[in-house]
Amino acid sequence: MRVNKMLTLLFLAVIAVCSGLRAQTVDEIVSKHIDAMGGKDKLKGLQSMYTEGIMEVRGMEIPLKLWLVNDKAMRMEFEVMGSNNIQVVTRNGGWLQMPMQGPDPKVMDSSMVHAMQSRLDLAGELYDYKAKGRTVTLEGKETKDGMETYKLKVTNRDGSVIILYVDTNTYYIDQMQTHIKAQGQEMDITTVLSDYKKTDNGFVYPASTSQEPIGTKISVSKVEVNKPVDDTIFAMPKK
Repeated sequence: MRVNKMLTLLFLAVIAVCSGLRAQTVDEIVSKHIDAMGGKDKLKGLQSMYTEGIMEVRGMEIPLKLWLVNDKAMRMEFEVMGSNNIQVVTRNGGWLQMPMQGPDPKVMDSSMVHAMQSRLDLAGELYDYKAKGRTVTLEGKETKDGMETYKLKVTNRDGSVIILYVDTNTYYIDQMQTHIKAQGQEMDITTVLSDYKKTDNGFVYPASTSQEPIGTKISVSKVEVNKPVDDTIFAMPKK
């Protein structure tokens, strides 16, 4: 009986040690990722971001502009066939104005708003994740496009899951996988992030992102951090 009890205690101790090591490994990966992106102070200090670039889709090159106020609102403008298209998402809702669908602005579908609201967090999914109600677990290692990566599973407060692949050398996120429900459709999206660059104030960002199966690629040509943003650009125009 004593032998069995001793073996049980040893078994439980091993589980506890392994669990502690696993949690520590996750925190180490997250910490190194945050350092790679500019450090805690840089990420904590992110208030706004303005981005310009080109979106490639179906052989077309579409000029793109993006204004984002951290955890509050985002406005995206892109020009198609001479018309300026606008999409705005805030914590309270969203609207869009697509001239090819009519001249008047329209309230955005709630499922689309929910899918886009995750982008309002400028610091990313891993920064201060516990305070944001997220859990992160290490699911092992995988090779992505010839690069060894840590596979991290991020579970949000609402139960939605994001899979991140963190490069074991650079600690940048190479890929992320999400499941999106919008406008009655469901889709698994894989986003590939590359060509990381650093702003003058030390914040690091991916200058190239692509998404499958959507088939889009965005090449960033300009990034401005913590510049003043006029909040009125997020307000839906009156008809």
